[in-house]
Amino acid sequence: MTTNLFNRHAASVSVDGTEVPYFSAGDGQAGAPVLVMVHGSTGSTDSHYGYLFPMLSFRQRVVSIDLRPPAEGGELTLAQLVRQVGAVIDVVGGGRPVALMGYSLGAVVAAAVAAERPDEVRQLLLVAGWIKTDGHQQWRNGIWRQLRRTGSEAIRHYMLFCAFSSGFVAARTPQELTDMANRIALDGFVDQQMDLNSRIDISALVPRIRATTLVVGCSQDQMVPRGHSQQLFGAIEDARYTEIDSGHAVVFERPAELLSVIDHFLRDPAAHPAGSILPAARP
Repeated sequence: MTTNLFNRHAASVSVDGTEVPYFSAGDGQAGAPVLVMVHGSTGSTDSHYGYLFPMLSFRQRVVSIDLRPPAEGGELTLAQLVRQVGAVIDVVGGGRPVALMGYSLGAVVAAAVAAERPDEVRQLLLVAGWIKTDGHQQWRNGIWRQLRRTGSEAIRHYMLFCAFSSGFVAARTPQELTDMANRIALDGFVDQQMDLNSRIDISALVPRIRATTLVVGCSQDQMVPRGHSQQLFGAIEDARYTEIDSGHAVVFERPAELLSVIDHFLRDPAAHPAGSILPAARP
């Protein structure tokens, strides 16, 4: 195990022949569960949770997983990612229930883990997630795959266009947007994740979730429109719902507001009864 300047510890666990890295920070408070975080498509702990991870660790122990492709290549499955998250929970949970958070594809994975491990996931945060890929998402993913196959330089700009709200994009210069686009890494694992995104269906799992849940939708989300989050809210028995005025990339666009929403929920998950629709907390 290693430690960096920010007191973040790095370790890994072997799952299906693959070493899955995870990072931990914070000592936690008495009685507070470990918060396990799962990033979204094309992301990592650093890219999706670079702001949230250190801030949340001031209040409790936080663990973030960097998902990995299957060791033998081939098709990526949701079950593989669920096993990766489950293996980390087994190591860091110490037999005690955890809080679990997922963003985008990570929210799908987190929901599936919570459904399969109802005694181990006490609180659940689902940010910009969905139950079943619909025609709108299939169409967008199809355009992405066509750009990827043809090697078009426009693919990164297309990803930014889909991920951010119009207001966020309008406030940036063309050079700023180009610089952001150039930082997007594309590789075989991204291809596998995008393929998995196109065939998600956790309809049979979601009703089995028993965790105290907060579902967070993004009002200007073009990638996973907020109706998907509302469906999650309706399908989970012990769920509350709130929205943030953001595009899909809320972890970049509104990180402080998202932090406030997460922090308020984790401080008192049952402060609002199941079925409540909450105003977004302001930082």
